[in-house]
Amino acid sequence: MYHRPTFWLNSFLYVACLHLSVVLWSYMPERYPVHFDLFGNPTAWAERSPGLWILLVVVFTLSFLPAHLAQRFLFNDPDTTLINVPYKREFLKLPQERKVPVLRRTSRMLGVINTVVLLCWMAVLFLTFFTARSPGSLAAKAAHLGLIGSIVLVLVIVPVEVVLVRRMILRKLREEGLLSER
Repeated sequence: MYHRPTFWLNSFLYVACLHLSVVLWSYMPERYPVHFDLFGNPTAWAERSPGLWILLVVVFTLSFLPAHLAQRFLFNDPDTTLINVPYKREFLKLPQERKVPVLRRTSRMLGVINTVVLLCWMAVLFLTFFTARSPGSLAAKAAHLGLIGSIVLVLVIVPVEVVLVRRMILRKLREEGLLSER
């Protein structure tokens, strides 16, 4: 019942991020930026030590993995009470076949958000690497724009998807006569 295309895409992207982090680290110069301002300019640098790079990989893993596992394992049971959806009490009264499209849509929403999170982390890796190699280069600026773009995507996609899922639930509840007048 989970949305397989986004799940498998994100699985591939996560492995690609891990591989990318290893490859970029192997070519990282002796000093690299560890903090940037809003305009992509480095504000703090560190000597080459794997500690901060590993911390970056751990942070992106911890920001990705819980949602990825939830997308895969939480959306298997249409009668689960673990999923928080609008009008949850009424939604749980829907027949299973009416819940499945909503849960699949919610799973897709989680997958799309996770895809953008992974793209954001790839942009951070590239921004760090290209700024370390050549501060102010076109590649560093492109990585910064990629980071800004992925952040904007998250800020746009989340509210739009939440509104669309809410409307879908409301429509199904009205069709089944389960929505009490509010």
